[in-house]
Amino acid sequence: MAGPNRTVVTDFLLVGFPSRRDLSLLLFSLALPVVLLGLAGNLGLAVLIQAERSLHTPMYYFFSHLVLLDLCSCCAVGPAMLWGLLAGWATLPGPACALQMFLFATAGDAECCLLAAMAYDRYAAVCRPLHYQAAVPPRLCRGLVLGSYAAGAASAAVHSGLAFRLPFCRSRALDHFFCGIPPVLELACADTSLNQALLLAICGAIQSVTLLAILASYGLILGAVGRAGLRRAAPSCGSHLAAVAVLYGTLIFMYLRPEGSYAAQTDKMAAAFYTVVIPTLNPAIYSLRNADVKGALARRLLGGCRVWGG
Repeated sequence: MAGPNRTVVTDFLLVGFPSRRDLSLLLFSLALPVVLLGLAGNLGLAVLIQAERSLHTPMYYFFSHLVLLDLCSCCAVGPAMLWGLLAGWATLPGPACALQMFLFATAGDAECCLLAAMAYDRYAAVCRPLHYQAAVPPRLCRGLVLGSYAAGAASAAVHSGLAFRLPFCRSRALDHFFCGIPPVLELACADTSLNQALLLAICGAIQSVTLLAILASYGLILGAVGRAGLRRAAPSCGSHLAAVAVLYGTLIFMYLRPEGSYAAQTDKMAAAFYTVVIPTLNPAIYSLRNADVKGALARRLLGGCRVWGG
């Protein structure tokens, strides 16, 4: 039961949008095509990887699940964000806010784990090409993907579950465009030190361990084949490293900071980059310079005609 100074929050009002109508509409006109392009690009790649037998390899198996996580993140956040830019605000019921937080956090942590799995795949492909099938068997691929989803979902369940057990008595107005963990904790009228500590510990552990695994994989690649060999493997390794740099840089900035350094406006920009730009960038990163994807797309669209040489 709520105390005399507490208000039971049944829904959340997202107000983290520009107050100027012209600026809000301008941002909507920019965000809408980016969101649609991200949805179309990720969905198209998922269908292409599933339909094209030449892409039924461990690398593209992992990438297809990365695409699904990007779709999950974009679908969870995009509609509310776009509506808020049009109307100036958006309302989410408490359960919908909790679900949005859970999906967003799950996608972020699971993507870190998948990128680590992809780094191991690149190590096996470059350093152990003759034993590649034995080093990355289908059973291991399935286990790594399931483990990535499990780690992301477990982490998200802890954070969202503890966050929505807190009393919210200050306001129901959330200065953000979606229900992220730090802005929701800002509304709580109870001590959030446990939430902050678990956020730093769990997300920090997942991001640190997976980043170390990625660096170790590329260290082994560099030690085994040298710079010349790494340059020959650049088409796939370079795309993977670009995705790693973009995702980890954004997540570390968003979450792995002391509580006092939280700044709403700065974090909204970083969150927008993560939820809107990264899901749109990943298909481009993995396809524009990838001969396998371009060749598969050409065969599907042009009936086998060879385009984009190489």
